Amino acid sequence: MLLTREEMTLHSAPPKFSVETDREAVLRALSHLFYGEVGAVKIGQWVTKAPDLEGMLEIVKQTRDETRHTGIFRRLLQRYGAEPSQAVVGDMGELHGVISHTWEDMLFESMVVGEGLALALIYFYHDVIADEPIRRGLRRVIRDEESHVEYGEQKIMAALRRTPQLKERLLALQEQLVQHYSGFITGQAPADAIEAMIAETPMAIIQMHMIRLQRMELL
Repeated sequence: MLLTREEMTLHSAPPKFSVETDREAVLRALSHLFYGEVGAVKIGQWVTKAPDLEGMLEIVKQTRDETRHTGIFRRLLQRYGAEPSQAVVGDMGELHGVISHTWEDMLFESMVVGEGLALALIYFYHDVIADEPIRRGLRRVIRDEESHVEYGEQKIMAALRRTPQLKERLLALQEQLVQHYSGFITGQAPADAIEAMIAETPMAIIQMHMIRLQRMELL
């Protein structure tokens, strides 16, 4: 990836939340992660629109990865005697609106912007939650998500070398996407202490995103 783990770290202190002391907050976080991965499975709709076999196989891989991630988070919830909370379903449905129309738009929206921003939050959850089963599950998810972001970065940079005029369209798209994602975070009233910490992160996450765009030579 074009950003290091350290550059995408939002919380550098020891983990401060656990199921034992902050059960509802941690379970709500797991529910958000579960439904986030359910929404991400929608990338599978692009398998028939891939421009070549490599793209098709990558979409199949990513769809399989996201499906496996839903299983990881569901099993973690069940481990602690819970199921995904219906209270967060509406939030995640709003988050996963798709505006892409072309293959390059999708790579940028889903892998560079969407998964890039989501990865920063997944790192955050890993760094603030102390329970080792949850941290272990998050590390499994992180490895896959990093590969998705890297694939999107590399393919978009290759597309820009072939078609420099693509830059203008992607920059217009990213403006819409950043407003959407940052508005989603700031527009939600924090339900617990973890969400209150997330509500303080949009500017830091957007700065990370802008560094990524600079290294992709989009800015």
